[in-house]
Amino acid sequence: MNPMRLHRIVVVISLCGLVISSCGKSEKISDDANLKPKYGGTLVYTKNSPPVTLDPALTTETESTIPCDNIFDPLVQLQLGKTGIAPALAKTWDISKDGLVYTFHLRTGVTFHDGTPFTAKAVLFSFNRQRDPKHPFHQGGDKFEYWKNFSMNEMIKDIKAVNDSTVQFTLSSANATFLYILSMQFTAIVSPDGMKKYGTQFYAHPIGTGAFHFVSWQSDDNLILAANTEYWDGRPYLDTLIFKAVNKSEERVSRLLSGEYDMIESPTPEKISEIENNKNLKVFKQPGVNIAYMAMNMNKKPFSDERVRKAIVYAVNREKLVEQVYGEFGRPAKNPIPPMLLGYNEEIRFTPYDPEKAKQLLAEAGFPDGFKTKLWYMPIAREYMPDGKRTAELIEADLKAVGIEAEISTYPWHEYLEKLYRGEHEMAIMGWIADIPDPDNFFYPLLDKTVAEIVPSNNIAFYKGEDMHQLLLQGKLATDLVARSKIYRDACAVFNRDLPWFTIAHSVVIVPMQSYVMNFQPYASYARKFNTVWLNR
Repeated sequence: MNPMRLHRIVVVISLCGLVISSCGKSEKISDDANLKPKYGGTLVYTKNSPPVTLDPALTTETESTIPCDNIFDPLVQLQLGKTGIAPALAKTWDISKDGLVYTFHLRTGVTFHDGTPFTAKAVLFSFNRQRDPKHPFHQGGDKFEYWKNFSMNEMIKDIKAVNDSTVQFTLSSANATFLYILSMQFTAIVSPDGMKKYGTQFYAHPIGTGAFHFVSWQSDDNLILAANTEYWDGRPYLDTLIFKAVNKSEERVSRLLSGEYDMIESPTPEKISEIENNKNLKVFKQPGVNIAYMAMNMNKKPFSDERVRKAIVYAVNREKLVEQVYGEFGRPAKNPIPPMLLGYNEEIRFTPYDPEKAKQLLAEAGFPDGFKTKLWYMPIAREYMPDGKRTAELIEADLKAVGIEAEISTYPWHEYLEKLYRGEHEMAIMGWIADIPDPDNFFYPLLDKTVAEIVPSNNIAFYKGEDMHQLLLQGKLATDLVARSKIYRDACAVFNRDLPWFTIAHSVVIVPMQSYVMNFQPYASYARKFNTVWLNR
């Protein structure tokens, strides 16, 4: 590690929701510790879709958040490879005994990429533009989706600058996840001067304090970032970081094999052995903090009928689906949270594959001959979903066997998301990657009734269960680890009683790269930061 790189004081939160021991071992890359890191070079990182925005407050998907992770910094961040909270733009903080007041002591001498100073005023600007509809840079009623889906206005009672290097947050009630939420990209600090200069075009001209600064962006292809040589945590090793977007997995793999790309995401399972057998490549693997699922829109009939939803779950052969789509890189899902999270309910049994039971439930619901519906599938591969179309075809065939005719279709990715969040679908395949390693990060945005009443909504089942809502409120307030665990185990049981989704799988995170890419260190979330990466060539 760069000797100039600032030593981080790591704070491990006792409320942490990640239980690593339950998920098996990661197959991490063993780089030679005797090699001395080198400065310089360009790394090309390839995903399956371009970013939608480079304004952190507007991000909703990993294609946007990963570049923003490298351009911007939040007040705090997840600890690399672990589950604690570490300092970022805040070097220390104090929490009142009642858990309501958080006082953050900010780093001094930090500048934005435009040369302007980072101060408490920038923190207030970044939060208030989302919090206050009258703020001159508030983007409108439906823009700040994460802010709304995490009920931030209800959570935060007040924010004030005590002085240039101190910010104080007062909460409406104690919240076990508040520090974790502040590590998320939508809370990152933006340059007030940059926002004033570019206005609504800031999304294409981002200015933060991160390890890399923006150079250029061709929206359908290259996003180019350059090293921030004045970065508060030490200059990154790379000179240049390029993000490319290639929709087809086969093409991403082919260009990785040819040496054109340095790192890729979402290879199809059948290509992984070819990558692993190539002496010029190496593969990072770890159990993903994720889930893939098929949501049934409960705002539309017949999915408001619990018997219909249960019939669909009985009708689909989950084990066959996971075997054919994921191979050895996925495990069938029975809870709405992955196995390594606090509150995962081991006692829940899988709803068995039982077509006759499905037919019986359909008849009881008034559909003895089945019904017609539409099933949307994801047009691109994701960490949790290697092949949306194949998944939809397998579900379609199983549903047809019990009399349900599901017409499968899709849309371009960004249009797909917009339509889902607005509830235009009947059934749809989707998934979630942890923003933070806590069960609340899955349950609340995806399954709470408060979120279902906000459009656009991450709760694409539009599930409004009162029992679930009450448990999730308790989970936010609980400060005892044992109590929180029981709350979320109970929430898993309520989910399996009501079945707003057909749960599909939890996948393995797979990141293939050239053998010369060194010190890649992922987080227990979707985050990908490249300030520690260097090239041994």
